[in-house]
Amino acid sequence: MEHRWVLLLWVYFIMVSTASIVITPYGHFNIWLSNHYHNGIGFFFKYYTHFGEEWILVPLGLLLVWFLKSITFTIRLAATFIFNTLITIFFKFLIFDYNRPKLVLEKFNLVFTEGVKVHEYNSFPSGHSSAAFAMALALAFWFNNKAVSIVVILMAIGVGLSRIYLQQHFIEDVIGGATIGLLAAGLAAGLTWIPKNKA
Repeated sequence: MEHRWVLLLWVYFIMVSTASIVITPYGHFNIWLSNHYHNGIGFFFKYYTHFGEEWILVPLGLLLVWFLKSITFTIRLAATFIFNTLITIFFKFLIFDYNRPKLVLEKFNLVFTEGVKVHEYNSFPSGHSSAAFAMALALAFWFNNKAVSIVVILMAIGVGLSRIYLQQHFIEDVIGGATIGLLAAGLAAGLTWIPKNKA
């Protein structure tokens, strides 16, 4: 089955995340991470979380476009970013109005990472997670290689985990972002451009 490693890894991540939601109270994972907070991990995620931001992903995408020199890849990657951004904004600002851990779990005195601006509103879905998964899945679909799929999806999962560790989001928000990322990359994967002289 084409892309089976990509989809299996994504499904496994969603299943594990969903299971943690089912068996624990809302926000429990955030509280547990706060109670076991480590400065070194917080420092790492403070910077790693940027892999879910456009100012990092767009230049990386442009570098890949230049390296691969494929019009089809360019179209698919651009479409992935556009689809992901529009869908994320639609759900984040027009449909859902959920508060973030800082407000919801205020009474638990969460530990925050120094130097990180912690947001309070528009929690669902996680925009960083959707962008990271969209990029990762777009690459995984394009290369269709087991090793590439494992690396890029693990990197995206790392971004999702960073959002929870930094107390910016709940697990539910990351799952929502991962789902939007899959939808965006999946929609874009069907776009192809064939030069007239090769048609």
